[in-house]
Amino acid sequence: MNAIIKTTMLMLVLLLASSLAVFAAIRLSGGDVTAARLPASASTEDRDLFRSQMGLDQPILQQYVTYLGDLLHGDLGNSLTNNASISALAVEKIKNSAILGGMSLLLVFGIGVPLGMVASLKRNSWLDAGITSFSVGGMAVPNFWLALILIHIFATLLGWLPSAGQGGFKYLILPAVVLAAEGIALTVRMTRSAMIENLNQDFVRTLRAAGLSERRIYFKDVLRNSLLPIISLAGLRIGQIVGYALVVETIFGWPGVGQVLVNGVLRRDYPGVQFFSLLLVFVVTMGNLVASIGYTLANPRLRK
Repeated sequence: MNAIIKTTMLMLVLLLASSLAVFAAIRLSGGDVTAARLPASASTEDRDLFRSQMGLDQPILQQYVTYLGDLLHGDLGNSLTNNASISALAVEKIKNSAILGGMSLLLVFGIGVPLGMVASLKRNSWLDAGITSFSVGGMAVPNFWLALILIHIFATLLGWLPSAGQGGFKYLILPAVVLAAEGIALTVRMTRSAMIENLNQDFVRTLRAAGLSERRIYFKDVLRNSLLPIISLAGLRIGQIVGYALVVETIFGWPGVGQVLVNGVLRRDYPGVQFFSLLLVFVVTMGNLVASIGYTLANPRLRK
């Protein structure tokens, strides 16, 4: 319990430091913030008035304190590009990203763990070699390049799947596969290594000597012990998916947090970039926290 409380406190400190870093970075990155809202023909006086109305003419530290106060009161502000409420925008974007991220995680562990188990059972066979080669390829291919290849094959040549946008289930397949590809490959290798390592442990020989079936040993005892590194890997996969979502959502035109964050950076939409960047940091740190709790629950020695 003390470890969980300590981790939670560290997460809050990290969120505060991240909010300050993002706040300073977006303001020091250059560019004219008024270009997000005002036409190119706007006069210098109009631009100065806009900055004053948005509080952008104040010292940056005062702006940050004001931003934190508004954030603690639930006021996320409005987007500079279209004056839309960020609260309303967040509901839609978070929902879309959650659908894509959830589908990707389902593919990562729904495909990666079974393939890793099969590879460990059939190790040194042609099946093991094929699965291992697949995992190496999955880690080697950049996700943006994989996205372009899949779009060319399944959308342009075959016409089976849409290349971009949001609609039915078909629109989800390509971005989810691209987002999950590297995670599947890493999960396969992690599961295979963990299963092989546990199969060579003394407790497996003891259980065999006691007359227990191979199926029971493999799927209950060996798999249970092999889940510990996989659970730890789950927290890292969440962070990986959050990072890659920026690229994947932009390529496939998926209207999620990643896409709105990239567009916000390009258009100097301060309120949008601040909130959605902080949201991504929160998701990553929460993923690590959940992984730590899950690892503790799965390992009886850590519970003691």
